[in-house]
Amino acid sequence: MYKNFEKYMLGVLSFYNSWENMVIELTNKLVNLRNRPNSTEIIQIQQNKIIPGKFYLIQYDFNGNLIWCPILSLDYKINKNKHILYAVNLEYLPPKYKVIFFNKIFKYAADNMIKISEKQFVRDEPPLKFLTFDFVYKMLKNNGNMHYAITAYTIKDFNDKFKIKKCFTCSIKILPEIIMSDFKKFNAKSMKDMQKTLIGEPNVKLTDIIEQYDKIIEQYDADSIEYHKKLALFREKLKLYNDQ
Repeated sequence: MYKNFEKYMLGVLSFYNSWENMVIELTNKLVNLRNRPNSTEIIQIQQNKIIPGKFYLIQYDFNGNLIWCPILSLDYKINKNKHILYAVNLEYLPPKYKVIFFNKIFKYAADNMIKISEKQFVRDEPPLKFLTFDFVYKMLKNNGNMHYAITAYTIKDFNDKFKIKKCFTCSIKILPEIIMSDFKKFNAKSMKDMQKTLIGEPNVKLTDIIEQYDKIIEQYDADSIEYHKKLALFREKLKLYNDQ
């Protein structure tokens, strides 16, 4: 898998018959792992334990709207007591692109990744140190101007409140699941469940968000770069409240 990620994923694709089916099934597998974390593939950690060079599944508070995001962490900064995580939101990249992109960068570190994958427990896996902010940014920019997928997440805000509500570390043994996962439908369901508990302006705003989100989901195109850029631009509309 690590020496030729593209070949491996094309083999997985042949089993599921289509890109869309593959994404759905791999997402379902990751959801099941999240719901029943284990010590070898996925574990829940404290938000302040996130480090660069690792894959995570986080639940993020977009000012009142809780969204699941599969990410590759790149850098960590503290700016005026605000703790910021820079990461690639993997949903913002088309599936076919992700296969080619990660194939290109994994092959140079394949031997090291194989050694890491032999670790029994997720907690013992060291970060992939070659996946720095500068390296990934340049790779994304030089391969289709896809650097828009790098997102700034507030780990802890000015009020010392965690914006990342939950965090799961994903082993590199489950790279297909975390890299190819797509949580839009799960997030839409969570929003609809929360909508029932809101009244007044937050309810009206979330209703509008859900309608727009449903339209985006209906327009899903696995191979469309423009579609995934549109999804990334939509993230600011997920906020129910203004920044404090």
